Amino acid sequence: SLQTTMTKRSTTATNSNDNNNNHSPTNKRIKMADGGEVVLNWGDWMGSYKTGNLVDNESERIDRQKAAFGGDTIARLKDLNVLIVGMQGVGVETAKNLILSNVGGVMLYDGGIVCKEEHRGSNFYVTREHVLEEETTLGAASLTELRTLNPFCRVDLLDGNSTLTEEIMNKDVLGTRRGYAAVVVATMLPKKELFQLNELARANGIAFIMAVTNGVTSSVFSDFGPNHEITDA
Repeated sequence: SLQTTMTKRSTTATNSNDNNNNHSPTNKRIKMADGGEVVLNWGDWMGSYKTGNLVDNESERIDRQKAAFGGDTIARLKDLNVLIVGMQGVGVETAKNLILSNVGGVMLYDGGIVCKEEHRGSNFYVTREHVLEEETTLGAASLTELRTLNPFCRVDLLDGNSTLTEEIMNKDVLGTRRGYAAVVVATMLPKKELFQLNELARANGIAFIMAVTNGVTSSVFSDFGPNHEITDA
């Protein structure tokens, strides 16, 4: 009968909805350190928490990345600390991509440059409010948002009183008990300081990369030192 058919359809639709709800991405189950589970909504777990007592299910989190990079590269990325000099277009984009790649730590250096209206066209984290405050630096404007990209990557802003030549020799970056594996210069520096950074990096086995843009032109320079080996060719 029509009534029986409609009842069956209604029951089927209800069961289907229940099944869909059970597999909905909003019902994210995360294992706790004590063996229990917690159910979080999408907005609560997607890049919005720090580790705390949550267990990092890394195999799920970087599954696609492992397929692209390979397990050996992924393992090495977790031990890398990177210093990024300059927080305009190239700098903030580099920071974002490194953090999403799951490196161990990213230290930002903005040279104390305060946010201006023109920076909104290069640093996508700079807002109108930052400009109106007239005291927020490019790094400070970006730090909070960059940290939310990957709760398992340590991100911080270098103190304005620190010098780059001192920081590059830091052997305990962000409390990781490791020094820098690479320095990325994404802004123009005085030639003397630039050469000094390059020499220090090369002498201490730190990869040195300079990448700057000037309007429609760009320049890239890399120095991985005399002992650099390519193992994934």
